[in-house]
Amino acid sequence: MTRKCHPNEASWTHGENRVAHMEIASSKVSPWVIRKYALLALAALRREGVCNGVSQLVAQWSFDRRHGLSAFFPREVRHEASEPEFRMSDAMQYQGVDPRLALEILNRLPTELRSEATFVDYGCGKGRGLAVGILAGFRQLIGVEVSRDLATLAERNLQTLRLRHPEVCIDIQIMDAARFKPPEGPLVVFLYNPFVGLTLERVVQRLAHHATRSPVHVVYINPRGRSAFLDHGFRQRAAWPGSQGLVLESGLVSELL
Repeated sequence: MTRKCHPNEASWTHGENRVAHMEIASSKVSPWVIRKYALLALAALRREGVCNGVSQLVAQWSFDRRHGLSAFFPREVRHEASEPEFRMSDAMQYQGVDPRLALEILNRLPTELRSEATFVDYGCGKGRGLAVGILAGFRQLIGVEVSRDLATLAERNLQTLRLRHPEVCIDIQIMDAARFKPPEGPLVVFLYNPFVGLTLERVVQRLAHHATRSPVHVVYINPRGRSAFLDHGFRQRAAWPGSQGLVLESGLVSELL
């Protein structure tokens, strides 16, 4: 799955300006989409303030430029014919995660965990979360994305980092997150509020089952589905101001956190 927040949960970065050469295929943006993101931007501006909003935009643009990414603009999710069971109502629109916040949280995880665990980005979108995972020191990374177009963009976006970090293994799987089976061994699961509802419930159930064999750490940004994890035995270990991000865990986990 993908997408990061419901319309009323958008951050300043939710501005819709589709640029044809930055997408797999150019297409016209419907008026309702333009209006939607314009309203989101105005609401976020009132909430965050001009200085903070501009700072977020500049930081994300700069991050993408440094690492060869084209992940700035939000994007609506379309139903994929290849996934007939995909619950469109559970999906959030794509939006790239704030790399500063994501790196700050991931860098708090123990170094040995980052070198040994598999990093799984549910709803990897255009690949910015995977890029952050690489920079945080993970060597085995999996992106799960239901949108073939977004997954293709992610592959393109990560080419520069693949060349800079040849020791890193990145696998992007195009499928419904509810069907994805994580690999054996310790996991660090990365979520930027990619989905809600039954899809989230099924993913959490699978992760809870995985935790009976291997430790599972969850880095959850914009954690609208926090209760689903707590209901399945996950423990909250850390929280960032304003609950922007949480670290949850389950199974036999390190006390170094």
